[in-house]
Amino acid sequence: MKQVITVFLMLSLIWGCDEAETIPAYIRIEPFNIGASAGGNAMHEVTEGWVYVNGELFGGFHLPAEIPVLVEGAAEVQIFPGVKVNGLNSSPGIYPMFKRYIANVTLTTGETTTIQPTTEYQDNRIFPFPVENTTFDGNSSINFVNRDFDEDNTFSVNNNGYEGRCIQMYVDTAHTIMEIAAEQVPLPNTGDVNVWLEMHHQNDVPFSIQIVAVDNTGFETAIPLFLFNPTAEGQWNKIYFNLTDYLPDQKKPFYKLFYRLPLPIGTDGKYTAETGTVKLDNIRLVHF
Repeated sequence: MKQVITVFLMLSLIWGCDEAETIPAYIRIEPFNIGASAGGNAMHEVTEGWVYVNGELFGGFHLPAEIPVLVEGAAEVQIFPGVKVNGLNSSPGIYPMFKRYIANVTLTTGETTTIQPTTEYQDNRIFPFPVENTTFDGNSSINFVNRDFDEDNTFSVNNNGYEGRCIQMYVDTAHTIMEIAAEQVPLPNTGDVNVWLEMHHQNDVPFSIQIVAVDNTGFETAIPLFLFNPTAEGQWNKIYFNLTDYLPDQKKPFYKLFYRLPLPIGTDGKYTAETGTVKLDNIRLVHF
């Protein structure tokens, strides 16, 4: 009996030591604050954070998040801002156009250390469209042209934007399709340089976006990108679309954004709506 009791006590001591040693410190990470030079919090939807502690990846987290770590004492915490890539909840990823946040903290077992990360655009990012043109609020805006050959119905720039003015597309039973294209710009097309599209949109019917590759003779090749479902009534959505892998197949010197809005048709061949409206704002192409 004494031998059994001794073994039990030894195991208890071992387990007790293990439990004490595995009590973590906690890091609470608040949602990112976006710098004014990048448009501020209202302009962006940075919802995720990829967390490294002393160089070790602890994972990607929807923010705010409280993370247990088996680290004590001085620690370097790196937080990379993340977004829902291509607008999909199922595909969060690091947004490379924004800077990582680095904090040097002291972690204490059983206690929580709170970090408020901030970020802004990388210093070496490039905007093919001047940023002041992307909001449609200044003296100059991105140049669009109507591509559907319906001269009686065209897009407008008005005051119904996410903030201020926006570009608006409209269709009805008399004008059932609208297609518009932005001015062409050069984009990296090697596949090893990140190219992203940021955009706010509000739409009561589906619409699609393509990117059109243009060669030096003006010949165009369309690349389908994304079909947008309707947004909730009155709601604006922000999308971050990764264009990087779409450009190398064409390797053309110039590219255009192309938006297509058809009045939706049901399986019975009848229109499912009498009108359709799409509003676009803060259209930013950005690359390194």
